[in-house]
Amino acid sequence: MNKLPARAGWDWVKQGFALFRKQPLSLSVLFFGYLLFTFWMGLIPLAGKALSFMLIPAFTVAFMQGCLDAEQGRRVHPRLLLAAVRSPAFPALARLGLVYLGVAALAIAASTLIDGGVLLKVIAHQIEGDSKEVKDSAMGAAFLFMTATQLLGFVMLSFSGPLIYWKHMSVGKAVFYSVFGILKAFKAFLVFGAVWLGISAVIGQVVLLLTGDGAAFSGVLVPLSLIYTIIVFCSFYAMYKRLFGEPETEAPAKAA
Repeated sequence: MNKLPARAGWDWVKQGFALFRKQPLSLSVLFFGYLLFTFWMGLIPLAGKALSFMLIPAFTVAFMQGCLDAEQGRRVHPRLLLAAVRSPAFPALARLGLVYLGVAALAIAASTLIDGGVLLKVIAHQIEGDSKEVKDSAMGAAFLFMTATQLLGFVMLSFSGPLIYWKHMSVGKAVFYSVFGILKAFKAFLVFGAVWLGISAVIGQVVLLLTGDGAAFSGVLVPLSLIYTIIVFCSFYAMYKRLFGEPETEAPAKAA
């Protein structure tokens, strides 16, 4: 695992854009296919949301494989969404999905310290989102805390799926190296995050100046936000390569 200077964060952003330009449509189809699938999953009360968390590692592997294919000049096909499911590493990836679910559950549980459990009741459909109990609570702050905590946890785990899939690691070892790799490159990640925050702010201001504050603003900003989210995912592939080396191209062995 390589130790990186802070400027590597800027390199990851540039490499993410370069990779996206290779096959923008195909990578977008792969990403939106996953969003559509999670939307369908979300229609299943409680269980659907839990399953969507558990399938994050499978999607991470699918998108990383798509990035590898794009980099090597191969067509990125939507069937890559099933790459992890068809892999001998899928049982380990499924167990990793339980770790993601645990992180999500802990974040929700911790949010009860802020709003007394109101957000949890809304998620469990015990109360309505527009009820008096919600309006009188600190649910907004609890939601922001929960979202930030889940995002941080998922970022720390982001390389664990590819490490299982490409490096044939066990779940525990993959989680350890994913977290350790990010902490070791902490300065580069700070630069990476700062650059993307800056890009988001600039894009938001430009769209606001061009469209004004209204429906047109959301109509332009939302698709742009989705596009640069895809580019962020492409950047994570560049991060993986810099931290852990070239992906294995042969089929992965069954992980323990």
